[in-house]
Amino acid sequence: MLKILVVGMTENPGGIESVVMNYFRNADSNKLHFDFLSTFPHVAYESEILGAGSSIVSLPSRHAKPITFGRRLDFFMKEHAAEYDAIWVNLCNLVNIDFLKAAKRHGIARRIIHCHNSQNMEGPLKNMVHAIHRGRITEYATDFWTCSEEATPWFYGESIRSNPAYAYIPNAIDPEEVRFDRERRDTVRKEMGWEGKKVLGNVARLHPQKNQSFLLESLAPLLKKDSTFQLVLVGDGILRDDLQQQAEELEIRHKVEFLGLRADVKDLYQGMDVFLLPSEYEGVSMSFLEAQANGLPCLISDTLSDEGIVNGSVQKLPIDASGAQAWRSAVQDLSSDNSMRGLTALRGSAYDIHVQVQNLQSRLSQKS
Repeated sequence: MLKILVVGMTENPGGIESVVMNYFRNADSNKLHFDFLSTFPHVAYESEILGAGSSIVSLPSRHAKPITFGRRLDFFMKEHAAEYDAIWVNLCNLVNIDFLKAAKRHGIARRIIHCHNSQNMEGPLKNMVHAIHRGRITEYATDFWTCSEEATPWFYGESIRSNPAYAYIPNAIDPEEVRFDRERRDTVRKEMGWEGKKVLGNVARLHPQKNQSFLLESLAPLLKKDSTFQLVLVGDGILRDDLQQQAEELEIRHKVEFLGLRADVKDLYQGMDVFLLPSEYEGVSMSFLEAQANGLPCLISDTLSDEGIVNGSVQKLPIDASGAQAWRSAVQDLSSDNSMRGLTALRGSAYDIHVQVQNLQSRLSQKS
């Protein structure tokens, strides 16, 4: 059995956490054992991880206590590095590569960096640090994985594609977990008070990258005009207060539900009528894959690549100043007929976890 040390989990059940957990749940436990190293006191899905027999070690925050973080990381590696065959570091940027450096220093032979975003989210200074580390990442990592071919040039640089240790390990989900269920849909809509409504759903962090402000501005005239439309934002983040204030100023606060973090997101897809993803950029959105697995018609921004599109019910729309009317028109044109919701091409595709977990296990079993 191979022992893998996983880095990248936070307390927020977001994209990276969902990706890691889907592989964690579906990997062969007779072949792979995962333990977790984090800088958060608790991580998402903690009870499930511990219940499966894995360990979670919490280090101090690198941002809040950099010296203590460094000492604790070095001590952990000194005591435990020999126990692991590989470290799997999941990141949205290369600002903090201390885990890879420590793993190399203490002899973990396989050091995997896994890219999960296609642009910088953290400002110019961190973008500069990312660029510096991008030029040195081959000194510390042995394997270079990406969730998106489109993200590779920014994250690693184009030349990494010629490296034999470069691999496309896409985000993947279990389609059966979100398969359309008409009876469940009726129950969810009754419980949520959505009966008779046309529910427009967005599942994402409330963050500038995810561009929910554009949705509020664009859909406000429609939400005011037609009482049957309801906008639902599932997720939390730094923009929650700003978005709520924006909804107030647009006089649509009563037509926008801010549901926050939810444990029942897969049920909520059942109750939706349309999925909206106006992001400025993405790797491949997990919620977008889940919405397609549920058979939801999806409207996404035209700034996103075609990666992750598997269903024919996906439309790409502009998110510049001229795009607002296009989003309103597209929403109005979509049929409320759910007879086709059970049809999805995601099962058996490259984004099906049952397909991709075999790829992951094969990669992890290879010699570095």
